[in-house]
Amino acid sequence: MPSLQQDLLLAALIGVGWFSGLALINNSGYRPANPSVSVVTGIFLVLTVALVRQIPRTTLVLVSLLYPLVYASAGTGLAEQLGLRIFRAPAISDAALQSELHLVPLLVVGYLAASAGVRRLTCLFFTMGSLAGLMIGLPTVVAIVLSYSPPEITRYGARYQNLPRDLPSLYGYIDVSLFVFAEALICGMVLLGANSLRRRKSLLVLEQRNAALVRLRTIEAERAAAAERTRIARDLHDVVSHHMSAVVIRAQAADRVADQKPEELREAVRWIAASGKEALTAMRETVRVLNNAAPGADGERAPVPELADVARMGDRLKAVGIDVTMNLPTRTRQLTSATDLTAVRIIQEALTNVMVHARATAAQVAWQSGPRGELLTIDDNGGSGPPPANVLESARRSESGRGNGLIGMRERAQASGGTLAVTAGPLGGWRVQAWLPPQR
Repeated sequence: MPSLQQDLLLAALIGVGWFSGLALINNSGYRPANPSVSVVTGIFLVLTVALVRQIPRTTLVLVSLLYPLVYASAGTGLAEQLGLRIFRAPAISDAALQSELHLVPLLVVGYLAASAGVRRLTCLFFTMGSLAGLMIGLPTVVAIVLSYSPPEITRYGARYQNLPRDLPSLYGYIDVSLFVFAEALICGMVLLGANSLRRRKSLLVLEQRNAALVRLRTIEAERAAAAERTRIARDLHDVVSHHMSAVVIRAQAADRVADQKPEELREAVRWIAASGKEALTAMRETVRVLNNAAPGADGERAPVPELADVARMGDRLKAVGIDVTMNLPTRTRQLTSATDLTAVRIIQEALTNVMVHARATAAQVAWQSGPRGELLTIDDNGGSGPPPANVLESARRSESGRGNGLIGMRERAQASGGTLAVTAGPLGGWRVQAWLPPQR
């Protein structure tokens, strides 16, 4: 339901409750001496609730200025003196506030105006000033009424007849303690309204931040999923490309000498079987890790290689006719750190490129490990010559898979905080050199 409809409905319910209660009291022994002022209070209360949230400043000013005037006119006979008989002839009992309940319009307009965004000082100025004008100005209005009242005024009661005619005596009707209490009560309602506004603003800020966090969480989840897909693609690419490239090259070589040298064919078949079994084992291990990894778990994220696995990479190249020299660090522990795993994958991909694309007969692999990080250098004497300028920038992924090797090596190095460069090497071919920071 829109806020205006909510306010109108609430105002209607308050009006029904207020005037129904007033009608019941008027027909009982608790009938007030001057019910017309209660009618004024009810009218202003209903208008305040209906309008203050829609036009808070205007409602605050109108209620604060008009309520004391209309209340005094209805409660002292001034309306009748001015010829306004809408309130009938009031039977005033004294020159003071008829009931503490008649403060409700000022309390409500102060609270709701401050809650709607009107500044606290503005609300305090109008509401507290309105109460002061109401309680202090009532005796003044009574004095004016009595000065111009006809003799028939005595029919309204002995107390009205016996009221003093001078203004100083009428100010004795002011209850100072009630005045101070009422002003403090209005001040408290305004401050409560301002606090309600502050809490709503804080809640709105929190809701906006929560919505932003939800969006960020969704974005991060999408990024994590994309990064995981990229990691899976890299691992499968490394495993399949390295092993299968060696198998294909060895099979092609065996096919060329099958008729002249059947013994070499049998040896090649045995080697292909062993390499294929090793490739299948590596793929199964990768798939097993992916299937068993629970979301958010801190388990192993990939098969853990060893330095012996790096050495076997060189053996595969030797089997296809490429003389590989391996200069690896001496370690007894497994390569479990992220930096070590990245180093192994870069060496594996670089050797795959040497085997598939370089048309090389010799290659050198150097892995230097120290406190400043890991330095990897892979050189070849490929017949295609040195790499073109800016080869990394010009490399592009394609559906056939070409370009994935260089881009994948660079992305792996950058993900670890390192760098990768492809330049001309001392053997006449390409040099792939990567620096990886030490694992912390």
